[in-house]
Amino acid sequence: MIQLRGRPYALTVAACISLVIILVFANHPDALGDGDHPSRHQPRPPAIKGNPAAEPDLPPRLVHPGRVLMQCDRTVQGKTEHAELLASGDDFDDGKQSFFLKQGADGRERLYPVHGHFLNGGKAGVFMIHEGKGSKADEAFKVDQSVNMGLVLFRSTGTGLRATIEVLAEDETETKRSALSDWACRMSAGATEHRSAAAHVKARPHTGAISPSHWYRESDLTILTCVAGEYRLTLRVATVWPAHLGFLVLQAGDKPPVGYNVHLLEAPGRLLIHVHSVPHRTREKMLDTTMETETVIGGLLLNTTEGGYAGWVGLAGSTADPYNISFSRDATMADYAATGYAVIPPLPVTCK
Repeated sequence: MIQLRGRPYALTVAACISLVIILVFANHPDALGDGDHPSRHQPRPPAIKGNPAAEPDLPPRLVHPGRVLMQCDRTVQGKTEHAELLASGDDFDDGKQSFFLKQGADGRERLYPVHGHFLNGGKAGVFMIHEGKGSKADEAFKVDQSVNMGLVLFRSTGTGLRATIEVLAEDETETKRSALSDWACRMSAGATEHRSAAAHVKARPHTGAISPSHWYRESDLTILTCVAGEYRLTLRVATVWPAHLGFLVLQAGDKPPVGYNVHLLEAPGRLLIHVHSVPHRTREKMLDTTMETETVIGGLLLNTTEGGYAGWVGLAGSTADPYNISFSRDATMADYAATGYAVIPPLPVTCK
């Protein structure tokens, strides 16, 4: 099994290093020879611990969840659990918040800011959590600066909507997790309305900036291979990275492979591979001129098995980072489902 000593951290330091490399080498993409790549001379500084959306010097922020879009239930050891996916109650919410996941009831609700995409007109969806946790405060919720990572992957089946939902708190990774189980979900009344208008969506697309590819002569150690239908995934790591970071390579049929930066978080019985990355389309050049035109989010949520891991995978892409997509309070499913596309639709996956 994979043994992870680190925890998920924001890639702030790596981003700064990337900027320096861009400034030095942007006009000379072939300047580094085979033996001159920086990673061959010294390890990267460790990434910074914490929540990439947190502002540690500020108090908890108030958020206002809006209407319920989807409701889900499951029964575990005789106990019924409830979860809801909600829209934001604020109009466009300052251009940086799309949805919320609420779990629990009776004054003990937990709320997590969520980013992601409805797919296929709302018949499937890929959403991710990498944020703080909210607690009830009158009609609003106070979101703290804690670090929580998770996935919401749902799909249509012959018996209705089914979802895989889980959030792992960075400071609670010693808690043993029970086997993954499906949530039975249903769309709320009115949530599937399909009228649409451009005024209901705000998105800031990527600029197409040139950035270094982390795939370039790195990530040479394969630690996990996965299969999900026609999709093949390889999880790679490198000694120059902290233990919580990795690189996921996707091979879909005869298409060229594409790579994504990932965070890893492990708890007893569980492994989360968390994707929030621009695609890396080549390992031949240090500077990948096509990488910052889209963002892919999602990941793999896995149970441990005797032979490796098994669980669910889902990846969705868009020309704007989901953190830069927001909706009006009058948005409908047509608006929500117009911003993303499936890279891998939610599918069962096995890994070893």
